[in-house]
Amino acid sequence: MDADNNIIVAWLEAMSGMKWMIIGALLLILELVTGTTYILWPAFAALAVGVFAFVLPIGWEMQFLLFFILSTVLLVFGHVYVRPRVKGGEPSDLNDRARAMVGMRVKAIADFETGQGRVQVGDTQWRARLEDGNAKSGDELRVVHVDGTTLVCVTA
Repeated sequence: MDADNNIIVAWLEAMSGMKWMIIGALLLILELVTGTTYILWPAFAALAVGVFAFVLPIGWEMQFLLFFILSTVLLVFGHVYVRPRVKGGEPSDLNDRARAMVGMRVKAIADFETGQGRVQVGDTQWRARLEDGNAKSGDELRVVHVDGTTLVCVTA
């Protein structure tokens, strides 16, 4: 097959810094859509190869080799060092109602007997246990932790 007639070889030989910049920009847009950080690193590699292609007269073979090496190194770096820091942090209380109730102020709806009773949380009644003492109806309590379906409280 003649290289002059092969459209893929002709396209590869015409790779320039501007084409690499366009590829990098398209990959960045794709990363914004997916949000995985895995497309981010090849996008940075494409932008870097674009800068190298503007500055240095390198052929398309060297450009693709540089893109492959940079993409691999950046992917490993991003997976090992960057991704854990992005995903780290305190766990969210969004889907954990028990954890979200810790620290809430609640109101006793009946007198507690032997440290056991019921409290009002929003529009719901919950079983509650006082760590020490008893509470009267209407007393304000504070939730310190949740034991199954029982709120463990202290007087506020």
